[in-house]
Formats: sequence, C-alpha cells, structure tokens
Amino acid sequence: MEAISIANVLRPQMSSVLGACHFAVLLLLSLPTPAQAAKYDGELTLTVLDEKTGKPLAARIELRDARGRLVRTRAKGAVPTDAGLYFDGEVPLRLRRGDYQFLIEAGPEYRTRPGTFKIDRRAEDAKTVTLLRRIDMQAEGWWAGDLDVREQLEHVPLLMRARGVDYVPVTMKWTERGRKKEQKIAKGFEAVTTQSPAYGPWAISAPEGDTGLIAIRDDDIHDAIPDAIPDAIPDTEPEVEPFVVGDATAWLLPVWIANDRLDAIMVLDRFSQGFGKQQRGFEGRLPDRKFFPGKLGYGRWCEHIYHHVLNCGIEIAPSAGSGSGLTANAIGANRAYVQCGDQFTRDDWQAGLAAGEVFVTNGPLLRTRVEERPPGHVFVLSQGERRDFQIGLDLAFYEETQVEYLEIIKNGESLHQIRLDEMASKGGRLPKVPFDASGWFAVRAVTNNTEFYQYATTGPYYVEQGSQKHVDSKSVQFFLDWLDAAKEHFADNEAVLAEIKAARPFWEALQAHAK
Repeated sequence: MEAISIANVLRPQMSSVLGACHFAVLLLLSLPTPAQAAKYDGELTLTVLDEKTGKPLAARIELRDARGRLVRTRAKGAVPTDAGLYFDGEVPLRLRRGDYQFLIEAGPEYRTRPGTFKIDRRAEDAKTVTLLRRIDMQAEGWWAGDLDVREQLEHVPLLMRARGVDYVPVTMKWTERGRKKEQKIAKGFEAVTTQSPAYGPWAISAPEGDTGLIAIRDDDIHDAIPDAIPDAIPDTEPEVEPFVVGDATAWLLPVWIANDRLDAIMVLDRFSQGFGKQQRGFEGRLPDRKFFPGKLGYGRWCEHIYHHVLNCGIEIAPSAGSGSGLTANAIGANRAYVQCGDQFTRDDWQAGLAAGEVFVTNGPLLRTRVEERPPGHVFVLSQGERRDFQIGLDLAFYEETQVEYLEIIKNGESLHQIRLDEMASKGGRLPKVPFDASGWFAVRAVTNNTEFYQYATTGPYYVEQGSQKHVDSKSVQFFLDWLDAAKEHFADNEAVLAEIKAARPFWEALQAHAK
C-alpha cells in the first residue's frame, strides 16, 4: 500500500511558488514611481547561503523602502529585472539611507526569507542570510525544464540557478506581431552546455500558420539558424531531427498530431499565469467563456484540450514553458519536471519527457509512483482482467497558495476529488483507480489561487487491454470540429488550408474505430 507524503512549505508574502517574480511585477505596476537607488549613502554586502551545506546560493532579492515601494538597483555581476535583482551568492547593495525590507528566494525548493535592515550615511556593513532547503528534487531524480525562454542569452545561466531550473533551450528566433525577432550572442559567450544548468541547444518559435510550435535543435548555436520551422524540421538528416513542442491552443494542433509532428504538448504556456493581463500576441484558439469563465478559464481550457488528445488514444506528454523574456513571467514560472534518475543530461531529459515521465506545474511539486513506476508507464491488462491501481504520492506546496484539493482523473473525467483535510482520516491514502478496459489516469493538485489556474498535473499513466487504446468518439469529434474552425480561421491561406485538408482523413479513420 502506498501513502501520501505532504510537505507544507511556508512562503511569506508571495502568492505563487513558481510565479514569484510575476507577483512582484504586479506590485510594481501598481506603484507609479518606484524608488530609485541612483545615488547611495551606504553599502550592504548581502550573502545568501544554503542553511545545511553553508554553500553560496544564487538567489533573487526583492527590495522595498520604508513606504513599501519597490527599489530598483544595480550591482556588479547581478542581473536587474523589474521584479528584483538576481545574484550569485553575494551582492553589494549601494543604497540611500533609510529602512529597507527584503524578500529573498532561490526557487521552489527553498523557503523564502523576509527581513529588514537599515542603511546609515557612510555605512559599510555585511549581512548573511541562510535559506532552508525543504525538498531536493534532484535527489529524487526530478529535473526541471522550461521550454519557452527568450531572455538575454548571457543572463540565462544565473537566472536558471536562482530559480532552480536545470534545462532551458533558449529561443533564438521568433515572430512577434508580424515582426521577426532574433537573439544576439555576446562575443566569447559559451552558448551551449549539456549538464545542469543546461541552457542550450537553441530553439525557434514558428511564425504565421505554425504559431505555437517550438523546435529545439542540437546544432552549433553559432551556425546559421533557420528563419522558419519547416527549415528546422528537415525531411532528411534524421540525426539532426529536432524535439518539437506544440501549444495546446495552437490552431494547427490537430494537423500536427495527424502528421506525428509533436514530441510534447505545452499545457502550461506563457499566457497561463493571467491571460487577461498578458494576452498580447496570443494567436491560438480561444475558449468559449461560457464554459471556461473568469481568470481560471484559460488554464482549464488548455488542460481540457490535452485531455481530449489523450482520449483519442494519442500517447503524448505534457510540457510547460514560461515565455520568460517575452512576458513578466520568470524563468521556471511554468516548468516540467522529468524523471532522469541521479544523473542529468540534456538528451536524457528530452527522452524522459517524450516517454511521459513528467509532471508539469506552476505551483505544487507533485510526484507520483504507481507500482514503483513514474508517469508515462503502460500497464497491460489481459482479456477480462480487472485491476485496481494504488497511487503513491509526494506533495510540497506553500502556505500562501495551499493545495485546495487533489484529483484523480480517469479518461478525462474526475474520478475522485480529495481535500487535504480529509487525508488524515483516510490514513494518508488516495482511493484506488479501477480499470477493466483500456484508458489512462493522472493526478492533479489544484491550489486556492484565484488569480490564475495554479496547479500541477502528472503525465498520464496508460492502461491497455488487448493492444487496444482508449478512443472516445466525442474527443475525436472535438478535433474534427476544430479542423472546421481552422478552415474558417485560415480561409485566405491556401497553403495552410491544404495542410488542414490533408489531416482530416487521419481523424476520420480514428472516428471509425472510436467508441
């Protein structure tokens, strides 16, 4: 019998584990004139250490003056952002005299620390802050990736360390509101690493009809990078075949699925943390607000689409990307944790994601095992067999955004919803999941955040009986209707219309075998 383990991690003043920087930006926008530190009276050297090991930690500091105004400052070797200052273990803060409040964070595995200090005229002082590590995801074999990052390339390694992210394929080319954008590489900068933190190889995001597609390639980043997705996905040269991720809301999602083009589907994208606030540039299919209303609607819509994909018998993993550098989201605001074991490599991470050994999150840290297997595993039933699956689960979350409930999803429907205050009376065990036919199941943890749909979901576990996959006719029809809507959306684009037409037989054949 497997039981649940829950770690309740305190996080003062922040509303989101992974979206901490986003929260700070919201505060900034509400203040018309943030304090500046252009001139200074004194200097404080701040050092951040791991409480247990005593080693320096890359971190982010959010600094406020006595009136609560966000203070913008710069320091040698640090990366300034609208949400605070990122630094690598130690930072000299040159400030005007007065009282200050600070908040220091080093990613979701560490407890966030608030504090205060005072700067006097001509003061030179030093302060050491220790952060308690409440959970070690790498020790459990889970490694974090963010597949949509457009930050300035030379800043990425520090931002990754401070946010606890292990893998980022930096997007080098993309199209924004019809204009081509391209990253510049600083002279002498080592642009690709393969060990954590791994911030290469490059990726490109598609323009026009392919909007919502990211191709990750393994070439030398200093070589010529293609301008368009088709050029990055050659028909030949399989040794350089890219890893391709598609947004759940992309208009051509059913076309890409029919063409077997995708390695993963992005269910947490750059619009997930507040669609109404940062929807500029959105070119995907919008949800019907009657069924997906309010601030939580967009996130639920993305998840709803992904469940329809799974209900079509398509075994494909979920993924996540923050859009950091293009939006206010920090690196890792949305992230995918992949099970890689003790040692991380970029190739193993991509392979683990493609195999579905993943959970995606913009908040809770949700890890599951079923019969000692991670997500993505296929359980086989013999003809006529019935089997009950027991889920073992570990969960960490933060006080300000508590997990409100856990939910077991079976074939796209809620099978069990369990509130955490009910867990003790049930001995910390989740209900079993019964199967007597093919299907899939997953676990999600949903927080009480009311600003956006903050949750974590495991990749699916699959159950197959007699080599048959679970195919639901309603879900197949969902994508046939999607193709009809896409025809109207791309009515003036003959090339895209041809792709839509070519994809339809795939879905019609699937419908013929659906139940």
